[in-house]
Amino acid sequence: ASPTSNMKVLIVLALVAAASAAPRPDVSHLLGQQHHHHAHPVQGAYVKPPAILRQIQETSEQGDYKYNFKTENGIEAVGQAQLKNAGSKDEALVSEGTYSYIGDDGQTYSVNWVADEFGFRASGAHIPEIPEEIKKGLEQSANEPEDDGQYREDPNAYDRGQVYTQYQQQPQVFAVRKF
Repeated sequence: ASPTSNMKVLIVLALVAAASAAPRPDVSHLLGQQHHHHAHPVQGAYVKPPAILRQIQETSEQGDYKYNFKTENGIEAVGQAQLKNAGSKDEALVSEGTYSYIGDDGQTYSVNWVADEFGFRASGAHIPEIPEEIKKGLEQSANEPEDDGQYREDPNAYDRGQVYTQYQQQPQVFAVRKF
């Protein structure tokens, strides 16, 4: 490569660099924009994660487990699970435990919980009670026969005693006028 062609390449690169670094003109009026909204990143203070003061975890091959931990900021949790009715069609993992934490108001909140074949249930002094109407509905559902998912034809589906009537349109009368 000749010194002249090297100089031309250097000049072209310098022009490209200068054009890239130049401030861009405001063309928002051409785009119909009248206001500029620039995003400013919000920086929060770094919060050091709380130290773990206690952490115990035990598991078995059957799926049973136990855990227990506590952090320096007042979070504590204890839980365990056991396989119920192992090997049967009613096999279920039953888990239960408790956890607590200190709220922004300085109060300690504790939650006791159970998770089993009936779902997840939690209770605590700060958790509202289930309204009576819902309790009654749950009790009623619990006393009804369980749906096993099998199709059962409605015995009244083809009842010949039913009478179906069709809507009959009434004749419409039009008056014809001569002009």
